[in-house]
Amino acid sequence: MAQLSRAGQFATGLLFGGVCVLGMMDPFVPVPGLGLDGRSVVLSIGSLFGGPLAGAVALLMAGGYGVWLGQADLQYGMAMALCSTVLGLLYRRAVAQGRASIGTVQLLAFGLLLQLGNVACLQLLPLALPTSVLVQIALSLVFVFTPAAMLLGGLLQEGERRDARDLALRESEARFRSLVKDIPSVSVQAYAADGTTLYWNKASEHLYGYTAEEAIGRNLRDLIIPLEMHEGVRQAMQQMFTTHEAIPAGELLLQHKDGSRVPVFSSHAYVQTPGRPAELFCIDIDLSERMRAEDELRIAATAFEAQAGVVVTDAQQMILRVNKAFTQSMGFTDAEAVGRTFAMLRSGRDTDAYFQALQHELLRNGEWAGELWSQRKNGQVFPQWVSINAVYTAAREVSHYVATLVDITERKAVEEQIRQLAFFDPLTNLPNRRLLMDRLQRSLAVSERSKRTGALLFIDLDHFKNLNDTQGHEKGDLLLQQVAQRLVGCVRDCDTVARLGGDEFLVMLEGLDPSPAVAAADVEQVSEKIVAALNQPYRLGNADFNSTASVGIAMHSGLETPVDELLKQADMAMYQAKAAGRNRLRFFDPAMQSAVNARAALDADLRIGLAQQQFVLYYQPQLDAQGLVTGAEALLRWPHPVRGMVSPADFIPLAEETGHILPLGRWVLQTACEQLVAWAEADVPALARLVVAVNVSARQFREPDFADGVLAVLHSTGANPRRLKLELTESMLADNLEDIVAKMTRLGAHGIRFALDDFGTGYSSLAYLKRLPLDELKIDQSFVRDVLTDPSDAAIARTVVGLAHNLWLDVIAEGVETLAQKEFLARCGCYAYQGYLFSRPLPVAQFEEFLFSTLENEIKL
Repeated sequence: MAQLSRAGQFATGLLFGGVCVLGMMDPFVPVPGLGLDGRSVVLSIGSLFGGPLAGAVALLMAGGYGVWLGQADLQYGMAMALCSTVLGLLYRRAVAQGRASIGTVQLLAFGLLLQLGNVACLQLLPLALPTSVLVQIALSLVFVFTPAAMLLGGLLQEGERRDARDLALRESEARFRSLVKDIPSVSVQAYAADGTTLYWNKASEHLYGYTAEEAIGRNLRDLIIPLEMHEGVRQAMQQMFTTHEAIPAGELLLQHKDGSRVPVFSSHAYVQTPGRPAELFCIDIDLSERMRAEDELRIAATAFEAQAGVVVTDAQQMILRVNKAFTQSMGFTDAEAVGRTFAMLRSGRDTDAYFQALQHELLRNGEWAGELWSQRKNGQVFPQWVSINAVYTAAREVSHYVATLVDITERKAVEEQIRQLAFFDPLTNLPNRRLLMDRLQRSLAVSERSKRTGALLFIDLDHFKNLNDTQGHEKGDLLLQQVAQRLVGCVRDCDTVARLGGDEFLVMLEGLDPSPAVAAADVEQVSEKIVAALNQPYRLGNADFNSTASVGIAMHSGLETPVDELLKQADMAMYQAKAAGRNRLRFFDPAMQSAVNARAALDADLRIGLAQQQFVLYYQPQLDAQGLVTGAEALLRWPHPVRGMVSPADFIPLAEETGHILPLGRWVLQTACEQLVAWAEADVPALARLVVAVNVSARQFREPDFADGVLAVLHSTGANPRRLKLELTESMLADNLEDIVAKMTRLGAHGIRFALDDFGTGYSSLAYLKRLPLDELKIDQSFVRDVLTDPSDAAIARTVVGLAHNLWLDVIAEGVETLAQKEFLARCGCYAYQGYLFSRPLPVAQFEEFLFSTLENEIKL
């Protein structure tokens, strides 16, 4: 028998080892736990023809792969492989010593002996096999693998001839290289003693990312060895090439071209071929998939014991397993839960239809998520968020269901708290405006369908601000809470009581009689009940408190009136109740809406008029007893391009309420001062000595910078402050008197005069008059009008004149329309007049004509 070189033996061993590995990948399994393949034949014949090195390499590969697989029949496989290798080597030695030959009969006998040894090794199996099974396996081994050994040996017998042996070796080497190069699951590399890469198969290219052209010639430490392993690998290779002992096989974490780590099972072989330097062969098997599977198992195990409850069922939804969180939350033990269905958790709060929809969704999509009301073992019902997912087989059939259950009791409580804050008043726990508007919109829709009527009551407490100002907000809050309780007690459960804010409440009455008259009567009855209830004394701390309320009512039927409009109607009706004296109720009158619309249109026009400077000043002459014009009152007029001349009685109150009076007042003062300058520059003494009276509203005077504004206008126009008189109304004296006196004193120091307009109609008081730096009192036209027919008005006129004289103040009467009135006032001691007896308010040009005409009359006289 010819002797192969060491390289040839190694190549032969790799070939036979690879064949063993391939056979082990798809064994014949007669019984579970036992895999039969052709290792005995391959290892024995490989050892016979390849020699000890070939046998050892093949045995190492087959054994290493078997260990990596972790087969249950590992002991049997190792013993069988070792026995086959040894028998092959003994046969080889006998042939070499001339005590045996290789022929068909001899190979047949050797194959029989080999399989008998294989049968004997079956005794090492961990499982006890019946005799009948052992006999069947033994017969299979004998009748299949004995001829196989004979055939394989016969094929190799031709190696007796050198040419045939050389050819066989070349073919074997080619088969090995082809096998090693293209096998996808086994990475093979060869390295020199210094780590230089000598061989790199395609599996290595796939595993590590380098092509053979990139890898060959480079050091393995620069290719696949992580930096922290460089020194260890260098030392291990140095020891292997010194001791000729291969590095032990094991799992390693090597490096891919992209820098990522690659887990492999690496086997190593030291190969020394005569005439060639020694080489290190590495056989690596990728463990990435196994590692991923293990990671997934660990993650799944960790997730199973997470905070959420987890339930695993079979395809019929029978519980197979629950985790610790489930048992802690539900109170059931594992034994109590396993074998039962999800029905054990049902509380009865969710309907059958809900569960039918759940099952339908689960069957259709393989998943479902939503809220369920579950019941613990102790009977406690609580909400859970449940997610159920189906687990499928490779055939897309459901094998299991996995459900996660999360207790959402706290989340529901937080949601309810948020809802409470969003839709309810925190002080009274009544619905707030947002919730009321939603309910009102739904009420209108229901009314549209049912044809029944409804009503909205707007309730405002009378003089509530006084309570807050005098006794504090705590008492005010107590009152609001008691009002809320009384309102709820006055209506039905189906009605809604809401708080808008402050001292405003709304009551929504639903489902009233379809007849508007009957419904209105019912609403009036409920409203009177509310007014009476709110009139009862309140206990605020240690004291009683009396309060009243004004109620505005807006009726509705269907969707005819929008929600916002209905609210406005009730609000307007409430203000009508207040205007009628408070502590009463009023129904909305469509005439109110017309007035509101007209007022809104007038407000819009007022804004436009300010922007377009549509306003003008008229001047009404003020005369002395001789009929000479001493001054004029500047009066605002509005010649509207569409409306015509708008009465001041219409737009001045609106301007006061909306704040337009401030820019209007500034314009009037500016224009009047500019007119004073124009008259002063006219070189006409009669014009230059005129005093112009300008009315100042309470809102203007309350402005912090009022005095600064007046002085700024005088400075910018150059008007003489001694020719400017500011007329104040008695109504503003109810405000901060100290502030009023301070502003008047400051302006008076510059020469500006002050007149108290409408004296006797408001807050007249000697205390006020003594403190105010006034220059003139003005008798209101309401007293002058009836001074000849009403003794009271005549007495008031005489009193005002006498008071002015006693306080060293000038006095002027307005609204003088007849000569008799003038003569009466003169007899009382009033010698300054203003009224239609002399002239209406006039534009500047006509006023000047009137002035000149009075001068001509004086000259004639």
